Amino acid sequence: MPDHERPRYQFSADRTSARRTLRYRETNQGDAAECRLCQLDEGQIDMNDAVPSNAEDDEDFAAERLLEAVQNQIDADSPPAARATFNKLTLVGYPAEEALELMAQVLAHEVSAMLEADRPFDLAWYEQALRALPTLPDEA
Repeated sequence: MPDHERPRYQFSADRTSARRTLRYRETNQGDAAECRLCQLDEGQIDMNDAVPSNAEDDEDFAAERLLEAVQNQIDADSPPAARATFNKLTLVGYPAEEALELMAQVLAHEVSAMLEADRPFDLAWYEQALRALPTLPDEA
């Protein structure tokens, strides 16, 4: 059902009791066909198809997720250093894809350090490393 035809709200009432209760539930969620989790729950797709199967696929999968995370940070302007760094890199001549890849490398470096040291994500370091681009953290 297209979004413009889908009812936004659904109401139900118990008419058999002396006390009438109105229940309200928003129904503006996407169709199950669009939701990956819904597809997994309903058995429409196999869990083995949802995750990579070998090391090369693992690296590609991780790289895609890092790029996606960086793009989400830019779109949400959170942290603000993400958008500022992307704008800086593209203004000095880096293609957008290459700028995103550099930023994803910084994110990967911080996530790796965070996991190795068993500590929380260091946002201050991450923002500082983003602003230092195109110099990567390992080069500094």
